[in-house]
Order: sequence, then structure tokens, then C-alpha cells
Amino acid sequence: MAITARTILLAAAAVFLGAAGAGDEEASNVGWLRAAYAGPPASWPAPELEEGAEFTEFGPLDRPARPEGIAAEQIALGERLFKDPRLSASGQIACESCHNRQLGWGDGLPVSFGHDRQTGTRNAQSLFTAAYMNELFWDGRAGSLEEQAHMPIVNPVEMAAEADMIVARLNTIEDYRDAFAKAYGRDEITMDDVAAALTAFQRAIVLPTSRFDQVFSRGTEVLSDEQLRGLHLFRTKAGCANCHSGPLLSDQRYHNLQISFYGRRLEDLGRYAITGDPQDVGRFRTPSLRGLSRTGPYMHNGVFPSLRGIVNLYARGGGRDRRVQSATTTAPPPQPDPLLKARELSREEREALVAFLETL
Repeated sequence: MAITARTILLAAAAVFLGAAGAGDEEASNVGWLRAAYAGPPASWPAPELEEGAEFTEFGPLDRPARPEGIAAEQIALGERLFKDPRLSASGQIACESCHNRQLGWGDGLPVSFGHDRQTGTRNAQSLFTAAYMNELFWDGRAGSLEEQAHMPIVNPVEMAAEADMIVARLNTIEDYRDAFAKAYGRDEITMDDVAAALTAFQRAIVLPTSRFDQVFSRGTEVLSDEQLRGLHLFRTKAGCANCHSGPLLSDQRYHNLQISFYGRRLEDLGRYAITGDPQDVGRFRTPSLRGLSRTGPYMHNGVFPSLRGIVNLYARGGGRDRRVQSATTTAPPPQPDPLLKARELSREEREALVAFLETL
């Protein structure tokens, strides 16, 4: 980031003002905010965190290098497979059906539909940051992109294919045999090769440069006054940074927002279905907020069509799941996440938060 005389003066003012303390009145003052956020993120006001939060300072996201040679061949093959409905049992559904580039690598629906128009139970997550995540899916059932790549293909509600059928089908297509031989050096296509090519393509997906990205090269002067207020609220009073921090704006942990509909028709027990751990009832993986304005609707069940709804949910301290044992399930009641609590946010503060989220 270029260091100017104005930046130095503002940073010095931030130190003085920070020493004096910054209450709501100071934080709503544009001059104070401009001074406090004049320097690099390490110099910004410290986040306000609940006990147990794991915070990493904000920063730029590493971008994949431009592929060359054999890597470029593998990515091109993966993109071709990603768009090919022949990877499904019906020959009508492709990976792209639920993860469309024009829809922020999602499908724009609350929950996706798949084979025979079956409706799923979860929102299709954007692929903008899939390559950076430690675990995949809302419940973390895949430990890598390679493990994840074949799961939708064989899922009976999604693409409903059998691995042997897909491999046999692809091996009858001369263009595919030639492409796999060139990319992976084998005459016969295997399912592992299919997963590897799909993974190569997903790792190459580039997140568009946002205004938030510009903050790390040009400073917070690129933010409007309202967006800057939103950034400060995000890190402090609103409590967002308890779970959303670091370059990904995700702690990659699992949290219960009390919207699992426990004991009701739309019940989704989240990570508990994978681990069987009572503490995981209703917990879902914290998504990255990168590219957020392009990836609605939101949450694991897509019940929030707008960012304003998300802000309102967190302001009230999450949803309201039942806290007594349900007769419809053997799972114990979900426990409220200790990082969530009600936040007193004015209408203007909520609007500022939305304005900041739209920069991501």
C-alpha cells in the first residue's frame, strides 16, 4: 500500500484517538473512523470478540497463478466435464446446473433440485472460495476438493449416476479419451481422473476483484463513509468478526445459529448427521463472505433472500430452535452458540453493515 503524508498523519491521529477510547459516539464520527482505519489492517482498532472466538486479521486473498502447460490442459478438461450433463444418470444435469458462473457459482435458488426434479434440502454453496476451504459442504463431510468432486455425481437426489456407468460412458467418447490421455497420461479414463480434472477446474476459479480487495492495495479511502462505518461495526459492536475474519472472512468452524428447525418439518441437524456428536446438532460450517453480494439467497437452507435479513438475524442473536427433546428425532436439542448474542443495532447501523457486506 502506498504510504502518503496524509496516511501518516491520519495514522498518528488514530493512535491518539484510540488511546482515548472509542465509544459509539466516536465510532459514528467519520473523522475518527478515517483516522483509525488509515493504515494497514494490523493498525486498525482491535476487534471486539467473545470468549472462544478465533480471529485472524483481515488481509488479501492469495490468487491462483495463471495455469500453463499440462495444468492448463487439466483445467480445460475439468471445465468441460463440469458443463457436461452426461455425468448424470439422466443426461440432463451437469455440475453447472447448481453452480453457474453467472449466478455467483450457485443457482440462485433457496435449495437446489436434481434428478427427476427432486428437491434437495440445502442451498448450493458458491465455488468462489471452494479451493481455500479445509472442509467442504455445509456439514463438512468432505475433507478435500478431491473427495468432494465425485459426491454430487453419485448422490441419488442430485445427479444420481453410478461411478462405473459414468466411466464406461466417458470411455466410449473418443474426444474424452484423447483429452484424458493428454492431461493425465492414461489411455483408460478412471473415476479418480474425473475427480482430479473437476478439482483442477474448481481450484482455478478466480474471485472477481472487489472494492474490499482494493482496501489492501489503496487503503480504506476506497470505501464510502457508510461502508467504512459498516467495516468498523463488523469488527466491533455487531460481532461479525467472531466467526468471519482472515482473508476468507471465515473461521472455517461450525456454529449453530438456531435455524435448524429442530423437531419440525424442515429439520436439518447439520454436522451432527456426520459426527453423531450432540454438540454438533444444528451446527453448519461458516461460509466465506467473499463475493457475498453475488451468492444469495443465504444460509444452509436459503431462507434469507437478502443481506438485510441476515443482519437482522444476527442482531437478534440468531434464530429460535426448540430446546426440548423432540419426539420426531433421537438427536438431542441444539445448543445456542456461545459466540451469538443480541446486538443493539440502529436502522442506520444495519444499513451500514449491509453497505460494507456489499463491498466483499
